[in-house]
Amino acid sequence: MGGPLSTVRAGAGVTLVELMIAIAILATVAAIALPAYRDYVETAAVGVLASQIATLEPFQQDTRLRTGSYGTGTWNARTGDTSLTDATGWAPRNPDGASYVVLADAAGYRVTATDPEGRAVCRIMPAGRPC
Repeated sequence: MGGPLSTVRAGAGVTLVELMIAIAILATVAAIALPAYRDYVETAAVGVLASQIATLEPFQQDTRLRTGSYGTGTWNARTGDTSLTDATGWAPRNPDGASYVVLADAAGYRVTATDPEGRAVCRIMPAGRPC
């Protein structure tokens, strides 16, 4: 009845070769997708730290206008150190475990933000240049 193209296997299932090909395809997709995802997570975490640093600037400018110098201090929820809040009135919008250290001189101030995973962002303000 039909030629070789119309043969049907009884109890058709997946052969070992087909399964191995499917696994190889999934492994290739995972090998491409996982590094891209990690880069995305890293970029987002650094962006959050940079955004938090940017929210500090109006508080620092206000402190400089009131006192003649930029505020210095640390904000670290894990240790309870909020000397930066005492000096400037600033606190992170979303205290997610990151710590912030501010050092100042007459020309400006330097902010270093470090998240719980150890990622750090440093900016020289008010110019916003990376350290």
